[in-house]
Amino acid sequence: MTLSDLTLEQLRNATLTQIRTAITNKLGNLTKKQLIILILKVADINVENMEIQDREEGEDGPNGQIFRNQIYRDVLGNKLKSIKTEWVYYPGQEGRRQIDTITITEKDGDDKVVLIKEIKHLLDGGQLKLIQKYP
Repeated sequence: MTLSDLTLEQLRNATLTQIRTAITNKLGNLTKKQLIILILKVADINVENMEIQDREEGEDGPNGQIFRNQIYRDVLGNKLKSIKTEWVYYPGQEGRRQIDTITITEKDGDDKVVLIKEIKHLLDGGQLKLIQKYP
């Protein structure tokens, strides 16, 4: 159950008056039981620090994933962080998906790099080491 039938994008673009009207219309149609359930559910949700995955973009190659970029926003649409994962494969191993290195780069809302992790794999598929780099 939601307080309105508006999507997150519609809520972000709506005026405060439009949001109040949508909530008022929705609440006006609920039974006492539904209102109590809604109040109890909302009390358990902390949306102040909620991160919403906005979108994910990426690219695949013949061996598998090449990169994925995930962007997270707050409820108002402000960018909180992004996480980019990149895969590099051993050469000459086409079709075998032999991962050489996975690099994970995390950036803050201002696109400043806050953490880089690199995971090196052995040619036999075993994980060799995790290297964390801080800019």
